[in-house]
Amino acid sequence: MKRQFICVAIWGGLFWFFSFQCCGACTLWGATGNSVDGGGTLIAKNRDWVPDNRQELIILKPAGGYKFLGLNAVGGTEPGIKAGVNEKGLVILSATASQVVKAERQRFQQKKGLMSYLLATCASVEDVLKYLELMQRPVFYMVGDRKELAVIEIAPNGQHAVALRNSGTLAHTNHYCVINAQNLRKPGMSSTQRYARIEELLKSHSTPFVVEDFVRFSEDRKAGLDCSIWRTGGNPEKTRTLATWLVTISASGSPKLYFKTANPGESEWLCRVSVEDALREDDRSTILKDSDLCGGKGSK
Repeated sequence: MKRQFICVAIWGGLFWFFSFQCCGACTLWGATGNSVDGGGTLIAKNRDWVPDNRQELIILKPAGGYKFLGLNAVGGTEPGIKAGVNEKGLVILSATASQVVKAERQRFQQKKGLMSYLLATCASVEDVLKYLELMQRPVFYMVGDRKELAVIEIAPNGQHAVALRNSGTLAHTNHYCVINAQNLRKPGMSSTQRYARIEELLKSHSTPFVVEDFVRFSEDRKAGLDCSIWRTGGNPEKTRTLATWLVTISASGSPKLYFKTANPGESEWLCRVSVEDALREDDRSTILKDSDLCGGKGSK
């Protein structure tokens, strides 16, 4: 099991008031190399947010760039692409750095639509790591391809830390695990409990992972309404899981996407689709619930 940390830039000595932070968003996890049955990479995200938006599966074909599928949040306070997989088999996931207050996170300027740019431009984890200087806003990324898996932490003032694997597992939630975050507010209870639970599930698994193992992890509710990997929220306004984005990137052939939504006011919807088949479509930009690509089965 290979592990490597790359740290660049300088901590700027910024100070944030320590406060207990109860709301986190998203659980990321992955496995690669010998830890995956047949090799390749499994990479997943449970998207957690307040129920002020809906999730959709979109097809993007940028001129002169790689085509990709994206998890797009529509409406709410922070719409946009939250996960994606491109035609080369590169997956990028994001998670909020909740130890940094929202107003402070938004203060940092970076390239607009950075995730979409990287998906359209990069073919591998190695390619993504060449663009660290563009990552200025505090956030966490998990990136995977057919051979590697990485987690990128970005702290205030552009400090970066990268954990890289070519075999084994990685996980992340919403607090800093590598970068020294003593001057930030304390990690939230949900983030720390979700991180501990996904690490437990990954480390207690004795055989190479298959996609159904990750599906089962995505549905885990052991820690209750607000702290489980699949969160349902303690009241109608609280953060809950709105989608699961899970990609199987085999050593060869098309990646396979498992995409489940739990949009507010809607029944759950599940789509299992070949990325190659979806990107072959010429007449649609959004994959709808009755799409033949997903078997036309509608809600779960």
